[in-house]
Amino acid sequence: MTGKGHRLSTFAFVLGATGSPIAAAFSFMGSTFPDSSEYMFFGKRRNRYHRRYTHWFLPWAGLVYVCFSRAGWIVPRLSALVDGREAHRDVWACAGFWFMGCLLHILEDAWCGTVPFLFPWKRSVGIHVFHMAKKIGVMSRGEINFVLCSVGISLVAFMFRFFTVSSFVEFCVTLWRSI
Repeated sequence: MTGKGHRLSTFAFVLGATGSPIAAAFSFMGSTFPDSSEYMFFGKRRNRYHRRYTHWFLPWAGLVYVCFSRAGWIVPRLSALVDGREAHRDVWACAGFWFMGCLLHILEDAWCGTVPFLFPWKRSVGIHVFHMAKKIGVMSRGEINFVLCSVGISLVAFMFRFFTVSSFVEFCVTLWRSI
């Protein structure tokens, strides 16, 4: 996927799952790190090692686990970061969501190619739901559709977080009467 696709779908997914714009923003920032870290580690030989060591999910999953366990499995709150009471937990949660963006990057890459599973030097897991555009940085039609679907589903999930059972029933009754 392109950087735009990674950032949009990761932001939407985390916002829909948590309802927290802060968590979504930190995931957004971490969503392109596995690709950009290849430039730091491999330089001009980046393409030779693309989707190998930096796209191995185990180190990222371990970092997510460590950060969230240190945070107490909370979603970061802006008030705690500003107020300072137990802010260390919210800082760990922000780091956890940053690494969650890295983990989601790998999952998204598995939708359009292969990524390593057990061994970091061997790409072995993935499916081709869509193909990438030939030009670098341009989103293909399949990627655009994938991103739009993931954003739409995540926004619906985000909207339904604010519904209670009674308000949802009222909404359905009103919708039914309007038809």
